[in-house]
Amino acid sequence: MMRYILILAAVLAGCTPVPSPSLPDGKNRVVDIVNASDTPLHFSAINAERRGLNRQPTATGEVAKNYYLTLNFDDGSGACLFDFSAEFTNGPRVEAKRFNTCTEVSWVVQP
Repeated sequence: MMRYILILAAVLAGCTPVPSPSLPDGKNRVVDIVNASDTPLHFSAINAERRGLNRQPTATGEVAKNYYLTLNFDDGSGACLFDFSAEFTNGPRVEAKRFNTCTEVSWVVQP
C-alpha cells in the first residue's frame, strides 16, 4: 500500500516513478525477509526447480533481530519458486518450500 502512495505522490509532483526490478516477463521478484524475533538469523534461498549440483544458493544473508532484508530473486532463469531457509543463531530452523517470489512480497520468519 505504501508503495502505491509513494508512486502517486511522485506522479502528482511531476516526477517519474522508478520501476520495480523485473525480468522481461514483467514479474517482480523482490521480497522482504522479515525477522520477527529477538534473535538474528542466517537466510538462504535455492531455486526450487534446480537439481543435483545446480542446487547452489541463489541468495544468502544475515538478518538482524526485529529487522528485514530486501532481496531480488532474479537469478536469470525466470523462476518464481525458491526454497527458503532461515536458521536462528540460537538454533531453530524455519523453511518455506517453493516460496513464490513472483506473487509474495515478504516472508515473515518466526522461530
